[in-house]
Amino acid sequence: MRFHVLSLTVGLLCASALAIAGDEPAEAAPAAGDLSEGRLLYGRYMAIAGDCAACHTRPDGKPFEGGVPIETPFGTLYTPNITPSKDKGIGAFSDEDFLHALQDGIAPSGLPYYPALPYPSFTKVKDDDLLAIKDYLMSLEPSNYQPPENTLRWPFSVRDVMFGWQTLYFDKGRFEPDPERSDEWNRGAYLVEGLGHCGACHTPRNLAGATEPAEAMTGAIVDGWYAPNLTSNLHQGLGRWSVDELATFLRTGLAPADATDSADSADAMTEADPSDAPATAALGPMAEVVHESLSKLAASDLRAMAVYLKDLPAKTEPDHQPRVPEMLTEEQYKKGRALYVKNCSACHQDHGQGLKPYFPALRGNPVVDQKQPNDVLKTLLLGAPADPSEAFSAHVVMPSFGSVLSDQQLATVASYIRANWGNDAPPVSAKEVKALRN
Repeated sequence: MRFHVLSLTVGLLCASALAIAGDEPAEAAPAAGDLSEGRLLYGRYMAIAGDCAACHTRPDGKPFEGGVPIETPFGTLYTPNITPSKDKGIGAFSDEDFLHALQDGIAPSGLPYYPALPYPSFTKVKDDDLLAIKDYLMSLEPSNYQPPENTLRWPFSVRDVMFGWQTLYFDKGRFEPDPERSDEWNRGAYLVEGLGHCGACHTPRNLAGATEPAEAMTGAIVDGWYAPNLTSNLHQGLGRWSVDELATFLRTGLAPADATDSADSADAMTEADPSDAPATAALGPMAEVVHESLSKLAASDLRAMAVYLKDLPAKTEPDHQPRVPEMLTEEQYKKGRALYVKNCSACHQDHGQGLKPYFPALRGNPVVDQKQPNDVLKTLLLGAPADPSEAFSAHVVMPSFGSVLSDQQLATVASYIRANWGNDAPPVSAKEVKALRN
């Protein structure tokens, strides 16, 4: 359950005392009983909408058996086993236990969960949708895997402290449709604010790890990546996107260069010319969300989410940085230009226009033009998978420059890219690159 990686913003059930050490053989999968195939398929769909597998499945582990580390400012949490094992997973959970956990943030033991489990979002989800997820999970093969113990600093290691956190920051309650809005808008709001828990990553958090309601959806840092402004702000947010451009982006991770707003979302999401280089592409955690969750949702749900997001009032993300120069010095320009020509221009072209259909344009790219440089820097440092089969999109395949260029060189070329061809983002320092590299 992730929009995502790895901080208190991601949708993960924290590792808890529910897992008990042991090496006994795995239990047999429980029978589906009287549950219909349709019920199990619906539960699977709801689990995909919540991105549950991405957070509860280790790269070398079995589905949903947990053990994924979450690095937080307070220490490391490990996601629990949510297979139907009675000893190590959730096999002993009643329906009431399951709802109490996801809607109220309280474990069957009576202790509170850490807000790494996005129960502040899941509290909005209907009982039956959550119980459909439980029904689906209970139909799977149990695993006796025990995740590692959490390693949180005191006093955060004391679970009772979270009762105070919940009192201060947790607002319980199911989603209430707005009778003044369309069914489509309400469906989108339900998915975005509930299972999708988009605000968990795209909303800044305070020192206690709680989201700031007044700054909802204005952008935040997640595991070094920048989750951008999702409001209708023209420069920093989604104000220049059409509904169908946004729906297409949610489905594919690519923003088509020439998509147009259309009432027929299915046509708009399939008729984009594949020869068009994308205007931008999902990076880092968002790429994983697209691959594991959003790309598997119905076109109608993606369009509903886009309709809702497009209707969010414009907000400017908080800016606590001192004012930075808007133009590069001549020396910065020359050095940046030389690095760009040597390392980038073969793919992204001399004027940042990209190369159809493989390489996104850097000119006018919303990711490049963000105030926060994190996504550009992380892409330069890490690259995209060299093997296209490992990438969420064949359009995003590039080498890592982290071992080729120094921190200062990466800052110089990033500043050049962010300040040219009509882009108007502030320069980057070597210190910022070093922080992300470390």
